[in-house]
Amino acid sequence: MRLKIKLRIKDMPVSSRPREKMEAQGRSHLSDGELLAILLGSGSVKQNVLKLSEKLLSEYPLKKLANAKASQLIAFAGIGKSKASRILAALELGERVYSPEMLGKVLVRSTEDAVDQLKEFSQKKQEHLVVLYLNARHELLQKETIGIGSLNSMVITPKEIYGPALQLPCASIIIAHNHPSGDPDPSDDDIKFTQRVHEAGEVLGIRLVDHIVITKASYFSFRENKIGT
Repeated sequence: MRLKIKLRIKDMPVSSRPREKMEAQGRSHLSDGELLAILLGSGSVKQNVLKLSEKLLSEYPLKKLANAKASQLIAFAGIGKSKASRILAALELGERVYSPEMLGKVLVRSTEDAVDQLKEFSQKKQEHLVVLYLNARHELLQKETIGIGSLNSMVITPKEIYGPALQLPCASIIIAHNHPSGDPDPSDDDIKFTQRVHEAGEVLGIRLVDHIVITKASYFSFRENKIGT
């Protein structure tokens, strides 16, 4: 009968130990298994931490590991609650580091978010037509003033509104204009204009999320009132 001898990390050459290797060469030089081994800290009775890491990654490659549930990790031989918690905590930190907020990106997920981006126009003495261009993750790609003056006096076409969108990874837009009069209720021209923009977006595959009329004190959302979008 041949006995299997567990190779301990401390029995390995110093240059091959994950922690020492990272100190000497930097974290970018470590494999996924070595990085995970540092995170786990120790192996099990039957295998050292490197073997355990490699075995876990063979079952849960990084993309799959990122979506693993606590119960799945705990059930994996050699992991248990403590190691599972460390893995999940590291994954959560990674998500937070690359969240839109940390990357300085603006999310527009609600009417209130959009209004926050439009407050500067509520004080204008002339009507301004503004477009917010969003990607599929609701991140603000660009904010563009398309025209100045009342909608019935401006000659604005859907082409001018969607032109910038075609140059961006744009999935949807929000159009807005201010009413210097202080009355946020849309005019008949506002409603007709919104319908034209909506129809053009349907053809282009770029969704018109909302048309917001903003004033100093309030706003009117076409989406919230189920008009034209």
